[in-house]
Amino acid sequence: MKYLLFIFSILFSIVGFAQDSTSVKVEAPKIVAKLQNGATYNHENVSIKFIKVVTDSRCPKYVSCIWAGEAEVLVAVFNKGEKVEEKVLKLAPTASLQNALNLIFKTDTVSISGFNLLPYPEHGASIKAEDYVLLLQVSN
Repeated sequence: MKYLLFIFSILFSIVGFAQDSTSVKVEAPKIVAKLQNGATYNHENVSIKFIKVVTDSRCPKYVSCIWAGEAEVLVAVFNKGEKVEEKVLKLAPTASLQNALNLIFKTDTVSISGFNLLPYPEHGASIKAEDYVLLLQVSN
């Protein structure tokens, strides 16, 4: 009888202290869009055009560097087909708060930021301008 009472108490405590799934907040998904060099990304009335890579001083793979380096990318922002501005994004490989600095466009409903630049440089290999891809983070 004590054994049954013990099992019943364990089951009751598990059910009684279970987490309420209705109080768990779910974060809205973030979309990462790939934008080829020279291409344009469209979202609602906003267009982001990847104009060019200004500089790419990121430390290549398999090389020890004192500084991780950064890449600078020039983008143009269009709203309803009209050019609003040009921005230079600084993309560093180790920046954790990079999105706040690389905000391209923001409204009440959407936020578009520069996220990363691909491909990552390798020692002894050069990257053609047309091979660069800018990753954009689109948050709702």
